[in-house]
Amino acid sequence: MASDWGSRVDRGGRVAAEGATIVGDHPSGARAAGERSPLSLASALAGGLSGVVVVVALALVFGLTSPYFLTPDNAFNILRQMSVIGVVGIGATLVILIGGIDLSVGSVALLTGGFTGTLILNYGVNPWLAIVAGLAAAAFVGLVNGTLVELLQISPVIVTLGTLIVVRGIGQAILWLNNSWVYVEDPLFAYIAAERWFFLPVSAALMFILYLIVSMVMTQTSFGRAVYAIGNNQRAAVLCGLPVNRVKVLVYMLGGLFAGIGGLLVAARTGVVNPTAGLGLEFQVITAVVLGGTSLRDGIGRVEKTLVGTAILAMVLNYLTIRGVPDTWQTSVTGLMILAAVVLDRLLRRTREG
Repeated sequence: MASDWGSRVDRGGRVAAEGATIVGDHPSGARAAGERSPLSLASALAGGLSGVVVVVALALVFGLTSPYFLTPDNAFNILRQMSVIGVVGIGATLVILIGGIDLSVGSVALLTGGFTGTLILNYGVNPWLAIVAGLAAAAFVGLVNGTLVELLQISPVIVTLGTLIVVRGIGQAILWLNNSWVYVEDPLFAYIAAERWFFLPVSAALMFILYLIVSMVMTQTSFGRAVYAIGNNQRAAVLCGLPVNRVKVLVYMLGGLFAGIGGLLVAARTGVVNPTAGLGLEFQVITAVVLGGTSLRDGIGRVEKTLVGTAILAMVLNYLTIRGVPDTWQTSVTGLMILAAVVLDRLLRRTREG
């Protein structure tokens, strides 16, 4: 499959088709192919570093205004909080890059954690086999989403809103077998929750590894370049003979898979899966993706920048918790952050087009 796409998509994520050109590499490369001036290259470099600058600035401000923020224990806490949103954000970034949206990721996280925990607790299934089964269920939800969106041409908002409700209902029905609470006490999950790799929480280390792998796939393989090409100009991608429907369905499946991994990390961190698990996760994930600079259209963005957006979101929410801000107001702050990021994205797009 990769070799079939490689002849049509070059290393810059560009596809030429009967006079049409797709450029879908990243924000700094989402413009006409050709030579770029030193000024544009400097602007691209500044854009690439802006997220890191924001993270450093927030750390300094929060550290100066709270004696607890920059402590080692709080840093580990932020990394643990980042791991779930960050991992689910990988799949969400891919879905948004192709022009889609997935509102069902929170419900998929609940389903995966509840199904896996029930297999281990009630039926004595080997933990690794239970994890595979849980992730397979998550990927299947993504397959359903992708099929309905791409093959039946139904709005992704409507489809994933429907699966959000259906899948959460199924997940809660599974939890009902254990009086709505599944305790995940297997040593494997306890290891993920308590141990460290390279001075990092295991969940955070797994997150960084997944980001590294997916970033390489998106920049070094024809599949990744096809994703950018489809998101940037689907019509031209079709004219080039790219398997558009197949790629987009696969992307939705990956979105479900990463949501499932996030659900397993939630189960490991809390040691229990209850009916509220994953509730509102979809909005936090979308916020992180947009804060990372991924455009909600045009196939512009980079997976690794979602990690920066996740760090910004986790730091802000952590600081608000330290300052005693209620959860209800934290939800409002999350909404304001995504609105601000979307407005900024629109203004930058107008600047580029102007």
